[in-house]
Amino acid sequence: MNFLFNLKNNFRLSIFYIPFCALVIDQISKYFIYTTLFLEFKVVKIFPILNLVPVWNSGISFGMFDDSGDLGKIIFTTLGLTFGIIIPFYTVNWNFYERIGSGLISGGAFGNSLDRIIHGSVIDFIDFHWKQIHFPTFNFADTFISLGVAIIFFASFKKEN
Repeated sequence: MNFLFNLKNNFRLSIFYIPFCALVIDQISKYFIYTTLFLEFKVVKIFPILNLVPVWNSGISFGMFDDSGDLGKIIFTTLGLTFGIIIPFYTVNWNFYERIGSGLISGGAFGNSLDRIIHGSVIDFIDFHWKQIHFPTFNFADTFISLGVAIIFFASFKKEN
């Protein structure tokens, strides 16, 4: 309880804690996946509805705009880095939960941008499916971005009521 209290009270001074943690989790998971799945192109079945599958994504979250080419890589990398830096400063006066959500978005943007800088594409590997119907493959950065948007949405909805 004391940790949460301290985090809430010192959060304005630590606007990059959440983005940094999200970035570290994302990059560690991608390094592990890259060294175990991508080098030998393996598919690992975790559950009947979940596989770990190596996929290179040159687009944005969940494979959108995957055929955007080199210009798309430059634009997506620049936007990801720009939003990753600006979001924590822009949201410094938001409430606690909105700042957590914005931090997750920032960290996810940094994670996917770093992949584009290092590899030229984003490493995606989480494959949810039902029988032969597959959801677009994604990674933890995509998850952090989606979760961040959901947290901001629900926090702002709660604030209005």
